[in-house]
Amino acid sequence: MNCIECRDELVARIEGLLGDEESLQCQAHLETCAACRAEYAAFANLHQQLVARSHAAADVSIVEPVMRRVLAVHAEPEKDTIMSILQKHRWGLGLGAMAGAVAIILAALLSVPKTQAAAVVVMTKGAEAAAKLTSIHLRGQVRTPTAENFGYPDPASDFVSIELWKQFEPDLKWRVEKPGRVAVMDGQSTVLYVKPLNMGMKVPQPSSSAFDTGWLHKIANLSNTITQDRDNAIAKGWKLNLAEEQAADGRAKSVVTIQAKSDLPDSDYLKNQQFDYADTRRVYRFDAQTGLLEAVGIYLTRNSGDVLIFEVNQIDYNRPIDPAVFRLDLPANVNWYQEPQKLTDNEKYAAMTAQQAARSLFEACGREDWTEAAKFFPMPIPETLKQFLGGCQIVSLGEPFTSQGAGPTDQFVPYEIRLKTGETHSYNLHLRKDPQTGRWFWEGGI
Repeated sequence: MNCIECRDELVARIEGLLGDEESLQCQAHLETCAACRAEYAAFANLHQQLVARSHAAADVSIVEPVMRRVLAVHAEPEKDTIMSILQKHRWGLGLGAMAGAVAIILAALLSVPKTQAAAVVVMTKGAEAAAKLTSIHLRGQVRTPTAENFGYPDPASDFVSIELWKQFEPDLKWRVEKPGRVAVMDGQSTVLYVKPLNMGMKVPQPSSSAFDTGWLHKIANLSNTITQDRDNAIAKGWKLNLAEEQAADGRAKSVVTIQAKSDLPDSDYLKNQQFDYADTRRVYRFDAQTGLLEAVGIYLTRNSGDVLIFEVNQIDYNRPIDPAVFRLDLPANVNWYQEPQKLTDNEKYAAMTAQQAARSLFEACGREDWTEAAKFFPMPIPETLKQFLGGCQIVSLGEPFTSQGAGPTDQFVPYEIRLKTGETHSYNLHLRKDPQTGRWFWEGGI
């Protein structure tokens, strides 16, 4: 009996389903082959865990039915059975990942159809293929205003380019950029620059992500992302689908689709307003042979129909990144974010409600009293905002509300204002209460 024949029989041997002669042949091979003994030990350990888990849950054993289902799938003549895919990927996954894959598939077989379990196998291989990155470069496009937050998807907007460079070794550095906004972490500090507002913010230390780039970093950390999506799909019952495609060059592609659900309720204001809080359909395209992820598409799921809001169409693995990428040359007159300071009459403003602060802010802008308006901004007011808000009149202010996706001191104030052009503008003013001064400050929503 050779290695392939032996490993095909390991589960059956553990379950005592082999005949005497086959069992003796398998045992003889195990005594002479360390690699097969290691895999046998991994399967046996998994078997013991399933036994322990089943006894802890109930007195009825689930191990034999599960193993028999695996064996039954293996016996099917279809080309893409769960076990055939698992056997095909064994050497690519490696022993440790192989044992993990088997554990995931056995868990999946208890709760999801066979085709979904096959998608789990593809994702497991994809996570393993991207497990040891030194660098990654992503290039794609996203539907959003050019200078808006990185994490804000807008289905009504045109696509703009977005790009991420990330160096993991020898030290962590990264850059995320789209036409109106760029964030750079050079290994020492982290800087955000919003081009149209000439506004900057600096964190005087390195960071793994910042300035709402976290959702894109999750994608860049491919192994973790693929693993988390896989595990969430199994634990939360997200719909999984696997399809096979053939590229123009003849290479086979494995396409996994995941219907992901946000933890925010549908009634929450931030639902579908940020990538982290959106219901999405995620489409991963893997190279079937190497397991490497080659493209990603994210669709916003709405009652009116799904719409593509983000896609990555270029992924460069482990290529050297020019050090100049992590340098950011800025104008000398940048409007830098500043830590709020207490005012001489600070108590007056600290006593305001969010609605009162919104009213005071808009009234000051209407008078073009920028000294007063500046008390509600954590940085010098950009000229573009002065031109937009100068001379405005309040039409209405609604009751403030909160969101589970925002911070504990954040409130949103619905407003409608008439601009000096005569046009009306309405939105939700995002205010955040500073813990040091007790005052409300503008966070967004203009």
